[in-house]
Amino acid sequence: MSLKSVTLVAIGLALLFTAPIKANPITSSEFVVEETAANANSGYYTVINHSTDEYIWAFSVTNPSASTVGDSTTEAGWIAGKSPLFGGPKTGFYYATLPGFLEFRHFHLEFDVNPETIGPGESSSNFFFGTDLLFSSGTLFLVDAEGRFSTLAVDVIHGTNNVAPAVPEPSTWAMMILRFCGLGLLAYRRRNHLALAE
Repeated sequence: MSLKSVTLVAIGLALLFTAPIKANPITSSEFVVEETAANANSGYYTVINHSTDEYIWAFSVTNPSASTVGDSTTEAGWIAGKSPLFGGPKTGFYYATLPGFLEFRHFHLEFDVNPETIGPGESSSNFFFGTDLLFSSGTLFLVDAEGRFSTLAVDVIHGTNNVAPAVPEPSTWAMMILRFCGLGLLAYRRRNHLALAE
């Protein structure tokens, strides 16, 4: 695990344990984590935030294949890794960014949410894993604009990779055959026409 990964997780956990408690309840209906199998031995997570005031700064998922496959992300400012961080068999993946930044303004500390988090009304599908087996459950790590942190257990839904079928429909076959017959007839007539002209 890289130093950047350990530092990012340590800062996030430190902020999580020192933040004030959230007064408003958060429901899992405001968030969606969808797991989709892509090509052979790969898949991706789509994270959707339907809330009005929460920002997703990290999420973790359990997957029995985590110890033997890779994970990655192309989301700007995010990192990917396996969990648990220390010891034990690796039973899941985590994806995280910094939740925000503390700034000293007007003689006190203020919290600014990191713009690379997944904010209200946003989504991302840039979180990848190296298996097509879909067995995940998840936890979201959230922060609001005031710097109050919370976690939320969510059920990971299994998506489908909406790929068009590779075999044409019968009507498409019929049109292709008619076109080839028409092209063949044109080529035959052109050859006969050229032979008569000579």
